Amino acid sequence: MTENNSKPTTAAEPIYRTPSHGGGKLRVFRPGECGNPSGKGGRYHEVVRLAREASPRAMRILIGIMDDEGEGTRERIVAIQEVLGRAFGKIPAEVKDGGAPALDLEAVSEAKLSLVIRALEAAQKAKRARAGEGEGGEP
Repeated sequence: MTENNSKPTTAAEPIYRTPSHGGGKLRVFRPGECGNPSGKGGRYHEVVRLAREASPRAMRILIGIMDDEGEGTRERIVAIQEVLGRAFGKIPAEVKDGGAPALDLEAVSEAKLSLVIRALEAAQKAKRARAGEGEGGEP
């Protein structure tokens, strides 16, 4: 009596195949399925695990260097930067100006400039009135 193991597989059920070499079974990946989605090897994950296990001790050492007034100033500053970087995130090396582009006043007409000046003067006057300083107060 032989068993028939050729039942159809569902999408959630993996397909296995016995290769001609070795003794184990290989999992066959479906089209579009990746066998290593992170792209990192097993040693990478081991190193990350070891670093995470050692990080409390490393942080205590950094804090000790930071607090030790016998240490050199440079060493203490580096330790402070490392502790703050881990607590609040690293400061970007270069801060790019993400604000509005610079205003080219040469391209603005006289009429528009005088309108802006009048609006600023009105806003300043309203601010003084709210503060109770009146017209004669300092800006």
